[in-house]
Amino acid sequence: MSCRLISSAFGQSFRSGRHVAAAHQSHQLTFVRFGHSVRLIALQDLPFGKAYKGDVLTVKSGYARNYLIPKKMALYATPQNFERLKMVDPDVETEEQRIARLQRESSMSAGEEKYLKEADLLKKYLRNKMLKLWRNVDPNSIDVLHPGMVTAEHLREKLSKQLKIDLDDSENIHIFSSEVDGTSNTLQPMVFAELTDKQIQSMVEEYKPHDGPCSIEIKRLGEYLAKISLKGGYSVPLRFVVLQR
Repeated sequence: MSCRLISSAFGQSFRSGRHVAAAHQSHQLTFVRFGHSVRLIALQDLPFGKAYKGDVLTVKSGYARNYLIPKKMALYATPQNFERLKMVDPDVETEEQRIARLQRESSMSAGEEKYLKEADLLKKYLRNKMLKLWRNVDPNSIDVLHPGMVTAEHLREKLSKQLKIDLDDSENIHIFSSEVDGTSNTLQPMVFAELTDKQIQSMVEEYKPHDGPCSIEIKRLGEYLAKISLKGGYSVPLRFVVLQR
């Protein structure tokens, strides 16, 4: 995957998963050694696009202590707070996950291992993120979009602009539909609070959209799921929500 990941914690772009991982390790070492920065969980969208609700970011300790925490815009990224918010710390790998990863990597070629690591990196980066798209609503309805709609191409553009992720032309996005011939008339919003990460990943992996560009058009407000198909046959869930402008 040749994608550009820019997190608010790092403030710069990286062109490969290896560079992101190296920068993250360096960032962690800086935090441990000097103690001038802290990890936070954003409770709401932060000013100037620094982070979005649910993001895990790193900021100066004074900024956190004197501004973000008192204004209840963020919480310290402690295990207790992750559990309280029913979130998974994107920087934590369970022993079960570590063993499974090592087993996969031991039987792979260098190219296959590269694709796996890039897919895992993107999955980890997107785990607690929700892509947000804003649309006008028909004045005679509470949730029908008018004018306008949301398509897979809109997701690709927003993914680049909001989350700073650029996908290759060969890496496709398909909006998830439980209907065999999913259309804009039958597609229903989802409720992510009712689903676990494992269920969402399973839905995406089992979803087999038709070849070619995604033709689904979303015309209602609500939460939806998309499948990002990467090199090596890997799939990554993309959660997104359509909100009223």
